[in-house]
Amino acid sequence: MAINPNDKDTLGNKGIDLDALGNHTGAIEYYDKALSIDPHDVIALNGKGTDLANLGNYTGAIEFYDKALAILPNDTYALDNKGAALNSLGNYTSAILYYDNALAIDPKYEDALYNKGLAIDNLGNHTGAITYYDKALAIDPKDLVTLNGKGIALDDLGNYTEAILYYDKVLAIDPQYVSALNNKGLALDDLPLRYLYT
Repeated sequence: MAINPNDKDTLGNKGIDLDALGNHTGAIEYYDKALSIDPHDVIALNGKGTDLANLGNYTGAIEFYDKALAILPNDTYALDNKGAALNSLGNYTSAILYYDNALAIDPKYEDALYNKGLAIDNLGNHTGAITYYDKALAIDPKDLVTLNGKGIALDDLGNYTEAILYYDKVLAIDPQYVSALNNKGLALDDLPLRYLYT
C-alpha cells in the first residue's frame, strides 16, 4: 500500500515502524515529512528526538524534545527522554530534574524510575540508585535492563555475591544477555577466593 505523502499520521507511523526496525535515519526522514505538514506534531517531534538520540546526536535530540515540551509541557515521554539525552551528555543533575518532572506527573513511570536510578548511579550514589531500580522493579520485576543496572550498582558497592544474583536473574530470562554475562564474569573475578569455595 502506498503512503499518502499528505497524511502526517501515516508518515509518522512509518517513522515509528522504521525506528522499531532500527532504521533511525529512515525514521527521521518520515518524521521530517510529517513535521513539514504539521510542525506541532508532538509524536513526530518526540520520534525524531528519539532517533537522533539513537544515532548519538543528543544535543539535536534535546532540541526536538524541547519543541515537544513547548507544546505539551507535561509530556512524560519528552521529559524522560530529554533527561536520558542529558544523562548521555554527562549532565546527570539536570537529567534528574527532568526525571523528577516526569515522575511528579506519573510516579509509576518505569522508564523514568530506571533512568533516575542510572543518573544517580552515574553521580556515584549507588545506594540511592538501587532505591530507584527497586521502584522500577516493583512495576516490572523482569525488566532486564533494570535487573542488570541493580547488579552493577551492587557490584560498585562491593556486594559481588548479591550482584551475581541479579545478573543470574537476567540470564535466567535471557541467557544471551551480553552485558549480564560480562558483568557476572567481572563480579566473579572480584569475589574473594574464600567465597568461591563455600
